[in-house]
Amino acid sequence: MLIATFFPLIGGTEKQALSLSESLVSRGIKVKVLTRGVKGAASNQNINGISVRRLKVMGKGWIDSFSFMIASFFYLLKHSSEYDIIHVHLASSPAIAAIIAGKLTGKKVIIKLGGGKGLNEIISSQKKALGKIKLKFFALTKPIFLLVNEDILQWLKTTPLKTTKLIFFRNGVDTGKYSPLSYHEKIKAKNKLGFENKQILLFVGRLSPEKRIKEFVEIWDELMRKENISQKARLIIVGSGPQEKDIKRAVKIFGLSDSLILAGAQDDLLPYYHAADVFILPSLSEGLSNSMLEAMSCGLAIMASEVGGAKEVIDEGINGFLFDPFDSQKIKSCINKFLDDDGLALRMGEKSREAVVKKYSMAKVTNELLKIYAEGE
Repeated sequence: MLIATFFPLIGGTEKQALSLSESLVSRGIKVKVLTRGVKGAASNQNINGISVRRLKVMGKGWIDSFSFMIASFFYLLKHSSEYDIIHVHLASSPAIAAIIAGKLTGKKVIIKLGGGKGLNEIISSQKKALGKIKLKFFALTKPIFLLVNEDILQWLKTTPLKTTKLIFFRNGVDTGKYSPLSYHEKIKAKNKLGFENKQILLFVGRLSPEKRIKEFVEIWDELMRKENISQKARLIIVGSGPQEKDIKRAVKIFGLSDSLILAGAQDDLLPYYHAADVFILPSLSEGLSNSMLEAMSCGLAIMASEVGGAKEVIDEGINGFLFDPFDSQKIKSCINKFLDDDGLALRMGEKSREAVVKKYSMAKVTNELLKIYAEGE
């Protein structure tokens, strides 16, 4: 596994890399993660059976990226006898090192693309001179790309990368770890966080503009003022990011502290999934949200923007609702449907769990990945 950042730094890409690696190790497959060095972390480490090698890098910005790419390239060449496949997470500069090393050593190279249709590393590369060169390199060398939703797959077929091998590949979730509670256990989980038996809407993720959480807070304020739902519901926002200060300021200005909880970044998300009833994802762009899959696996109903993988996971009216992220009236209507019917979130949550177990369990995803690894052997 080649990835720019890895545990203990955890985002969506890092979480999937860790979970996939753990699942592969459980099947008896040797996995080494090659990543950049992190201050305070050992250069060589074993994490749950995964060998992690952190490479020393220099400088900041593009110098850091370039030094990691070069260090990765020479490591892959020197240790080529230790691996059969190079699985790269994100189509960033390390992917170039992997492709060249793969050509020289005869190893298969697989690149997993991150982000959604409108916001991913291919889009960002199209806006920069060096990025355009990288994309031409991909088109020329034709690596295998793993794509987490149908939107990205169809979009890439209209770009120069259509000549590469494009494979649909789902994100996965540990359905054993992320599992639903019984009704009485859920009440206890709510009480433990101090929310009694109220409907809880939950967001988990990075507080950045594309997630539209600041705008969701404004919609929540409108509901509080006009429809007085404060006795029925709470909104919990878990995460941190560049908009955190703006969101805190909005909560203070609107006087929402009684109905909206900013929990910050949390290492353990299970208490929040277990206490919540509805998971919200009002993003402008998504690949396939790890947090949404975890929430579904815990038996939560879903409210999500009609973008990316959400369109493939959500069965409208069955396990959740989809909406245009700019349609505040539709968003308020979806919230009110849950508040008007106390059993709706529970019924939809049961369907969410069924959908995840059927298509997105880490065991199933690992089986699919092993088939991709084995193709052409």
